[in-house]
Amino acid sequence: MLDTVHGILNTKKFMPSQRNTQLLEEVKDKASRATGMFFVDYSGLTHQQLEEMRKQLSEIESEIAVTKNTLMNIALQEKKIDAKELLQGPYATLFSYEDPLKTIKVLAAFIKKHSLPTIKFGIFEGKIIETEMVNKLATLPSREILLGKLVGILNAPVSKFVYVLNGNIVKLALVLKEIEKKKAASV
Repeated sequence: MLDTVHGILNTKKFMPSQRNTQLLEEVKDKASRATGMFFVDYSGLTHQQLEEMRKQLSEIESEIAVTKNTLMNIALQEKKIDAKELLQGPYATLFSYEDPLKTIKVLAAFIKKHSLPTIKFGIFEGKIIETEMVNKLATLPSREILLGKLVGILNAPVSKFVYVLNGNIVKLALVLKEIEKKKAASV
């Protein structure tokens, strides 16, 4: 009988609570929708600073959430990502639902302004990236600027071709003008 009671108590001890089950589903949903995730140590941030960051991130289809490491590990394992060793201590996760580079840029600007939070690692294109790579991504130009540069590069040969053709037409016009001047002078 005593063994049965211990068995029930042990089973009860390991059963997830309704709240944790609900939180896990929320974290799984966020992780599945995210195009990028960045993990930061948020210790030292005031409530006001955290709200400021939340507001900035919501403007670019991103959000910051503090989740339990065990729940985040389970959600990441479903995406075939093992970050168990990295997720130690207090973490907040920045979920980017559209352009991860915009999220990193907002984070970098926030860190520059407040010297917090500390970037620990990220998940970008399904792979774990180190802090240094997150910082490098923050220095990349925005998508719009890169697309503009690409259009400029693709447009350059056409522009040069038009310039060369236009140059020949201008030369022909100058030659014809000189011939006209000579004919007018000889008459």
